[in-house]
Amino acid sequence: MSYPGGGGGQWQPQNNPYGQQPQQGGYPQTGPQPQQGGYPQGPPQTGPQGFPQQGYPQQGYPQTGPQGFPQQGFEQQPYGYAPTGGEPPKKKRTGLVITAVVAVLLLVGGAVTFFALKKSDPAANAGKDTPAVAAKNLIEQLGSGDVVGIMASLAPAEAALSKDYMDSMTKEMKRLEILKPDADPNKMSGIEFKSENIKFDEAKAEKINDRLTINKLVEGKITVTSDISKVPLTDKLMDAIGDKVSLTKSETKTWDITAEVQKRGTPIGIATIKVGDEWYPSAFYTIANVGLEEEKLKWPQQGFAPQGAGSAQEAAKQLVTAAMDGDLKQVISLLPPDEAGVLQDLGPVLLEQAGKMGPTGVKLNELETDVKDVTGGKQVTVKKLSVTVEGETVTVSREGDCYAAEVPGQGSQKMCADDITQLLQQQGRGKIPAPAVEVIGRVAASVMKTGVGVVATEVDGKWYVSPIRSYYELALTVFRGFEPKDVDALIELLKK
Repeated sequence: MSYPGGGGGQWQPQNNPYGQQPQQGGYPQTGPQPQQGGYPQGPPQTGPQGFPQQGYPQQGYPQTGPQGFPQQGFEQQPYGYAPTGGEPPKKKRTGLVITAVVAVLLLVGGAVTFFALKKSDPAANAGKDTPAVAAKNLIEQLGSGDVVGIMASLAPAEAALSKDYMDSMTKEMKRLEILKPDADPNKMSGIEFKSENIKFDEAKAEKINDRLTINKLVEGKITVTSDISKVPLTDKLMDAIGDKVSLTKSETKTWDITAEVQKRGTPIGIATIKVGDEWYPSAFYTIANVGLEEEKLKWPQQGFAPQGAGSAQEAAKQLVTAAMDGDLKQVISLLPPDEAGVLQDLGPVLLEQAGKMGPTGVKLNELETDVKDVTGGKQVTVKKLSVTVEGETVTVSREGDCYAAEVPGQGSQKMCADDITQLLQQQGRGKIPAPAVEVIGRVAASVMKTGVGVVATEVDGKWYVSPIRSYYELALTVFRGFEPKDVDALIELLKK
């Protein structure tokens, strides 16, 4: 199966209306800012981290702009790289493209865990013969109020990401007695979509290349109504939040597409991509197109070709090495072409906007990993890591739920999951409630036992590191450290 991203070949001439040189500045920061450190940090006081630190947005509902898509940004350099040499780089905000891609998955995968409607007709969600029909299908799913159908109508990789996370998170929510035991992620209720008088201007559709078309939405309205009382939360949770949240009041918001198009002077682009012989709407490419429009930038004529590895372990090792070398192009090339093809197609723009980068000065001496199967791929976790920084070598190794570190001048240090609980008790000096200490210790033990790592996926016989699945797996690991009694403790706090 072929994917639109990462072809690396010459793109066809564009019918692109922008025609302006890139502006200084960047993407507007219109949403909540992400916390740094998308990959889990290593054990306390162990020196440099084994995997590149990448920013991910905090979990929740992304802010939406007029187009109805999440719009977020951040100003940090990608993957924690530090520029070296020459003038300090001008601030570039490439975060809208990167962060919004992740934000959409949080919206579709996380929010729909609680707010889905009904099981959609699989036939309605198959790929379409033309870009125009694929774009219209997305809006028709909105009109039917079928949130699950909206997810399923997206490009296969985007739909799979959403479904995998939704299914896993729903299972955890049931175990924690947040959702009722019979809650079905395909049949939950709580939100409704309605579309009216939707119209595309097919004559103005922008063919970027033979794999990507931007369809132009010019008229219509989209209304979203949410009602928390219809979410299948357990009775004890509903009783607890009843006094805090009105369970009888629904909220409705309408986006007037016609008015928005008139205000901005240009249609709203809905991206469709070709996978195999069929076309699908793409949330990732749609948001990337919004970012380019905001900055008056063009889609590059040539993207980065994907460069997969022969195994999950090798993909992780190559990504670490590329990150330490400050090689953003190589990092992007090691991402899955199905899930992150948009970043590979945008590669030259991201490089230009990021500015000059150089090696971090960290040298990887040794990396031993463990591998286990997870949903959608394999999780690669650090077993032993040795790096040299400014002539000093730091070694971190894991055995069970314990980490040991060899630090120059400090000898060998060891930290186990049980030590975290004791440390909290000592440092808190009674100020941290005992139940909180217990929960934090148990969650830390779960994370440490699972290990620090990333998720790799296989595409066309090659392995790539998936940032989004890595983030999801970390979130699930944290959830797995909780127990139902922890939710009960939270409920008691809500009642106070």
